[in-house]
Amino acid sequence: MRNNNCILNLLKVIDLLQRNSFNQCITEEGCNRPFLGPTSTFSCYNTRPISLYTKEGNLYTLSNHSIFRVEKVDDDCVTLQALSGTDPNYTATGEFVSISPKCFCVIRCYPDTSITCL
Repeated sequence: MRNNNCILNLLKVIDLLQRNSFNQCITEEGCNRPFLGPTSTFSCYNTRPISLYTKEGNLYTLSNHSIFRVEKVDDDCVTLQALSGTDPNYTATGEFVSISPKCFCVIRCYPDTSITCL
């Protein structure tokens, strides 16, 4: 993670957190929160939903979905799954896209949640 692409590095961290999620109470908020933590209604989170914005400032969408789950990060290619619903009740859509993180300059993180992954 020593390259200069901060979006790619952040997506790698989110991917790692999701693959290694566990029941840990954390009070920090935001994209750099070190764990996916529970609330009083969930015993364990497995997803940090995100939105991405292009270098032109446009919200990235796939089939009218703008919230995604990081599924896989390989070098300069990231696979995302579109999520439907609203915070915190997201549902996996089964719609996937592979992107180059170099095309994006802003990432927005939403509160951690638990979804059924496909």
